[in-house]
Parts: sequence; C-alpha cells; structure tokens
Amino acid sequence: MAQKGISRDIIFAKAIEMIERNKNPAISMRELAEELEIKTPSLYNHVKSMNELLIDISRYAAEELKQTQLAAIKGNHRDDALFALAAAYRSFAKEHIGLYKVTLSLPTLQGDILTQTAAAIAEPIFFVLSQYELSEEQSIHWQRILRSIIHGFLSQEEAGFFQHYPVSVEISYQVAIRCFLTGLHVEIKGDHDA
Repeated sequence: MAQKGISRDIIFAKAIEMIERNKNPAISMRELAEELEIKTPSLYNHVKSMNELLIDISRYAAEELKQTQLAAIKGNHRDDALFALAAAYRSFAKEHIGLYKVTLSLPTLQGDILTQTAAAIAEPIFFVLSQYELSEEQSIHWQRILRSIIHGFLSQEEAGFFQHYPVSVEISYQVAIRCFLTGLHVEIKGDHDA
C-alpha cells in the first residue's frame, strides 16, 4: 500500500529539487527517502528504482532544455538564431547544473528512450541549421560540432579554468560561437563554389 501523503509526483519533484541543489544527479534512494521523511522501502511503492526515476528526470531535463532553446530562437533567423540558441543553452546549463548533468547521462539510456530524449535536445539546433544550405549529413556534423563547442566551454568554465585572466568570459563565448559560424559559412560557400 502506498504511503499516505506521498505520490510519484512528490517523489519526482523532490528528486529534481535535490539534483538542482546538489548540482549533481548522484542521489540515492536512501537520501531521497530522508528528504521526504519516510522510510526507504516506502519509496518502492511508487518507484521501481533510482535508475527508473533518473530516466524520467532525463526526459524532463531534455524537454526543459529544448523549450529554453526554442523560446530563445523564436523570431530569430540563421546567425542571430544560432547566437540566441547558444546563449540559451549556456544559460540553462549554468542555472540548472544538476539537470544539465542529467542530460549528459543520456548515452547510458537504451533504445527508444535514448533516441527520443537525445532528439529533444538536438531538435532546436537542427531547426536552426535547416536555415542554411546543408545536406542532412552536414547538419549532423555541424550539430555535433556546436554541442561539442558549447559543452567544452561549459566544462572548462565550471572547472574554474577561466578565472585566471581579467578578460570577459561572455566575450570569449561569443568568439567561440562566431568561430563556429565562420566555419559553417566556409563550408556552405565551398559547396556553392564546387
């Protein structure tokens, strides 16, 4: 029988709250039960395992990141849309470090869950790239490159590697995205010249 006053929604919300507070998705069923002030076995009336809960949280996190990107690119086109998307992606990752880290665990998911969740994150990027003259294969390459640039920058920033020089990190990020766009424009021009 389910514990009175506890539901899957309450457990889900508490797990997200903990992940956000800890800035890390590594929480245990015991820690979650303690936060909810219930005994650990009571959680199993609502959740099969922590892995199952994290799968649902990864879907939630991916959808939140997707919606953040879509809101940012609305009304923008091509380069402006790409700059807006990159800024929104970085803002989400910095404001929701724990949830962003959940999205990085996607490769550990299996089958349709992985495909659907990863597609949610990539969808806004593919939408912006569709505004350029790229083949499907080129779009996949450039989507990978953009996410690598953004994630690499975020990883360095979170690790504290950008604190040693009195130079704007914001400007450095803009330069990184501008470099991406320069390469993208060179590829497109090369295709037209061929």
